[in-house]
Amino acid sequence: MSATVAVKGTVFVVRYWKEITIGVVFSLILMAGLLLGTNSQEEPTGYINSPFGKANVPPHIEQWKGLVQEYTTKYGIPEYTDFLLALMYQELGNSQTLDIMQSSESVGLPPNAIQDPVMSVNLGVQHFKSVLEDGQKNGVDFPAIVQSYNFGSGYLSFVSSNGKKHSVKLAQQFSLTQTEKQGWSCSDWRAPYCYGDYTYVEKVMGNLMPTGIAVGGEDVSPLGEQAFNAIISEANKYVGWPYVWGGSDPHRGFDCSGFTQWIFAKVGVKLPRTAQEQYDVSSKIPPSEAKPGDFIYFTGTYETNKYITHVGIYIGEGKMFDSNGSGIGIHDIHSSYWKSHLAGFGRVSLRRKTP
Repeated sequence: MSATVAVKGTVFVVRYWKEITIGVVFSLILMAGLLLGTNSQEEPTGYINSPFGKANVPPHIEQWKGLVQEYTTKYGIPEYTDFLLALMYQELGNSQTLDIMQSSESVGLPPNAIQDPVMSVNLGVQHFKSVLEDGQKNGVDFPAIVQSYNFGSGYLSFVSSNGKKHSVKLAQQFSLTQTEKQGWSCSDWRAPYCYGDYTYVEKVMGNLMPTGIAVGGEDVSPLGEQAFNAIISEANKYVGWPYVWGGSDPHRGFDCSGFTQWIFAKVGVKLPRTAQEQYDVSSKIPPSEAKPGDFIYFTGTYETNKYITHVGIYIGEGKMFDSNGSGIGIHDIHSSYWKSHLAGFGRVSLRRKTP
């Protein structure tokens, strides 16, 4: 997190104060004097493309859920609690710092200057809410908002003037521009995109597991729980991304079959490129036998001489994970549109491994 933002209504409650420099203490006291007394009780903020789901994070991140929920509730965005835990895991990793939401830089302090988890979460939640509201004002999609937590609010304006939809390509362009402005260079995997992390959205979204996915008991996936969870974790990285005709990787975006091909490759399953070809190589099963991880196929969704025109990943409970005209995400297969185009279900074995 690198942006400097205006922080509203901050009360610096220090529960786990650690020694920091006199200069930092002075900065905090000055900020507190400027900010105390403002009203932080604002109306709840929602967003139509929010990627709600359960945070799939280790215990050293999960332990902060109560604290995060305290502040998401305080600032009117409790529905983002699990999302912010997923974001925290990307920010923190296995680091031992107590700036658990990496909030220091958001208020103009050196990295990890804040060593109180309460303060870090307080500022981090406020920063996210500010980015969320700015994203709404700019009319951008939710992935652009997520990336802006890493890039700073300038990315929101950049995306807004370039189609309003985040993509890896746009993130790279923004990073390169900022890298050149700063005169930076790097020799790691990011080069030459040395400003921030242009893959930030994928990483945060990969820390979320969508709710309502049945994987146990009668609904256990024929792929096995580990492989199915890996598929869903990878798919969830791209929630909210737009549908892109002919897209088959994160750099270009995804159409329906490009999405399924990419996702299943992550567990070593090699699929052909088109929805029709994926239908041809799958074993056909009746709807009553469909399990999470099976494919669901549709016909007649656009004009073509092919029978199968759309494919999604069935995840149970009448839902599928797919890329369609409304974007990548979880969609209801019982809607009138999808029911009228349903062609059937198919299953691919994990034995169909890539060479």
